[in-house]
Amino acid sequence: MITQKESLGPWNRRRWIAAAAGVAGLASVEDMALAFEPGAYGLKRSGTPRAARPSSRMRISCLKPTLVASPDDALLNSWNVHDTHFKRTILELETDDGYAGVAEVWGGALQALESASELVLGRDPFEIEYFRRSLSQRKEFSLLENSESFAALEIACLDLIGKVINRRVVDLIGGPFREEASFSAYNFFVMPTSDGPEVTTPEALAQQFFDFHRNHGFVTCKFKGGVLEPEKEIEVLQRIRRVMPGARLRIDPNAAWSVKTSVEVAKKLEPLGMEYLEDPTRGQEGMAAVRRQISIPLATNMCVTQLEHVRPGYDKGAIDIVLLDPHHMGGLNNVRYWAAICETLGWGCSGHSNNYLGISMATQVHMACAISHITYDVDSHYPWTTQDIIRGDRLEFQEGKMALPDTPGLGVEIDPDKKAALAENVSRAKSRHDLLYRWDPNYPRDSHGVRW
Repeated sequence: MITQKESLGPWNRRRWIAAAAGVAGLASVEDMALAFEPGAYGLKRSGTPRAARPSSRMRISCLKPTLVASPDDALLNSWNVHDTHFKRTILELETDDGYAGVAEVWGGALQALESASELVLGRDPFEIEYFRRSLSQRKEFSLLENSESFAALEIACLDLIGKVINRRVVDLIGGPFREEASFSAYNFFVMPTSDGPEVTTPEALAQQFFDFHRNHGFVTCKFKGGVLEPEKEIEVLQRIRRVMPGARLRIDPNAAWSVKTSVEVAKKLEPLGMEYLEDPTRGQEGMAAVRRQISIPLATNMCVTQLEHVRPGYDKGAIDIVLLDPHHMGGLNNVRYWAAICETLGWGCSGHSNNYLGISMATQVHMACAISHITYDVDSHYPWTTQDIIRGDRLEFQEGKMALPDTPGLGVEIDPDKKAALAENVSRAKSRHDLLYRWDPNYPRDSHGVRW
């Protein structure tokens, strides 16, 4: 009697062994070795494709960045006042089979995105790692410009891919840990102008937060400090605490305080049960010196913003919380890596915001819903935005939260008429330096120094 083993013969026996191991398409001992060689997966020794594998045949046929500007109030920070408009770069991608994706980043990324066309056109939108590596190596642009331009490209590709496969962006970056994200009000002192609000006293700033709470449901207050004397800014937070005992309170003076002032302010704020102080003083050494003397956690969007900052920041004991930003930190996948690093080191995660339109607002929602380690409400400038770019109404907060979309991709689309109007605004954007000088001749302009 001939056994099954004998009937296979040496040639078929190798195939049987390979099949039993789950390796298909191997016909010889030489090919068998390739099953254990990561760099040769799916290839003959000649380097030719061994077998057809699932692949995308899409090709990017159009890359279109556009600079736009949206009206802004005269919001004050520790070194300047906002211009009449804030600028954003809108990226639109199209494939040769008619799919499209969109993204939005900092206005200063326009030139870096324009120059990316030679690296992008004709490529598959799934080649995100190729885009990341290629853009990061460009020497003619700054680290921030390369990071923001890649972020725009990655987000637009994810939006496009989501539309192709009928899935939300959140599903492409790990899936939703939550279906809605919590956000913080972002409150500012506002310089008086002829056509805008005036918020220049502790009473007015506290009332601004109460209005945000009433209109949007926010229970967290991120307050941009470093504008008035520290005693007056302490009064703002005391007023909010008296009226809303359950409010979560933060202040960010953008490193306008010395170490001594930071400690003094923190000691006075400790009875209020502050959630955290964000960048009260400059640099990791300064932050560490403050942290050793106070009990309130310290957050940053200034002294740990690049991967090379992580080790010294940890060794010095400079911070407790990192504010994630998918734009500045190079995309949605990169902020997932940041969150994993923070979790490993015992740091918390919140989310950073600057002036933005509905596309970036939607991006923030996907980020905050995908990353479980974001346990602090994410900052949002979006309630200050009065002229948006997306189709339909502006995105809405409900009880301080914003829900994921039930449509694929980011869940937002560009309104061509709104885009055209915002593009026309670019020529209208003006500095408010002259107004700032008349309001307060001693106010710093573009000088990020210690004020108190």
